[in-house]
Amino acid sequence: MKSILYFRIFSLIFLITATTSTAQELTAHPNIPRIDVHSHIGQDEQGIANYLLVRERLKELHNVDLAMWINLGNGKTPFPDQDLVLKAGQGRILSCISDYSSHDGFDIDPGELKSWMQKGYVGYKIWAGPPHRRLKEGEEGYPYIDHPALDPTFAAMEKIGMVAASIHIADPNGPWGKRTKWLPDPVEYWKEILAFRHVLERHPDLTFIVAHCMWAICQDAQIDYLRNVLGTFPNVHVDLAATFQYFDLVTRENLRSFMIEYADRILFGADIGRWSDPAQNENYAKRYFRCFQILETDQTINGSFFGDAPIEGLALPEDVLEKIYFKNAMRLYPAVAEQMKSITR
Repeated sequence: MKSILYFRIFSLIFLITATTSTAQELTAHPNIPRIDVHSHIGQDEQGIANYLLVRERLKELHNVDLAMWINLGNGKTPFPDQDLVLKAGQGRILSCISDYSSHDGFDIDPGELKSWMQKGYVGYKIWAGPPHRRLKEGEEGYPYIDHPALDPTFAAMEKIGMVAASIHIADPNGPWGKRTKWLPDPVEYWKEILAFRHVLERHPDLTFIVAHCMWAICQDAQIDYLRNVLGTFPNVHVDLAATFQYFDLVTRENLRSFMIEYADRILFGADIGRWSDPAQNENYAKRYFRCFQILETDQTINGSFFGDAPIEGLALPEDVLEKIYFKNAMRLYPAVAEQMKSITR
């Protein structure tokens, strides 16, 4: 009799534990679609198929609706074939023209930008990070984004309403003792940041979505500078791509307050790239879900999309999550709004 009782108690405990564990792995916001505005798929059809399978796994495992991606190319020309990507991605991937050689001068004549918009490209991705990552020592070029030779392109974009899509300005520079491997020199970091500010001052009507929160999110003082930029330039927005791995370097309350205060100006992104092995699909689904948990819960999450540092969740309000996950992307990218309507009919 006792053995039967013990067995029933054990079974009940197991059931409760399993149910609790499962519940913790489901999003509390299944009705909020997510749009990743910062992906690097290029036009690899196998890679696109894997993206769609990751979407399926997120739905199966976590009840998450990862609805769309914006494709920023893969760092090489030619630009992604918009029609190919749109078809292979079942309407869930829209592409930008992209330029990863701005230190050598932009690839496209400013007068041709409008024709690229007419082809369906939703923005212009520009990489203008640390010059030492593109120019060899002693090599001549345009080290900073405010170089006069680059200005006609920004003027043309401003005139025709082309979005500067996830423009990359600097690399991470952390606090003293944790400078990060990417850009350990704070003097060089601020040269790049301030050069971009000159561009903002010259082009107040150009919509900027700045990649990686402008990399002004690795120190509490940087977040205050980011507040200054967003408070000064209403045309500036930021994406969260690859930033989650550095959230442990800043004060949780400061970061949470910033995201709530500027919820209208922040977009979700992961900086996801390409992979060929479908066996990795579940791994990428888990990476995405860790980022969602950081934004949605107050749990301590071990790792994010990149890195394995424990991050205390921000538990953002639902209306803030809606803006970050999809509403801001639909407002800033009209083509995204149209496509979202199309794929949800």
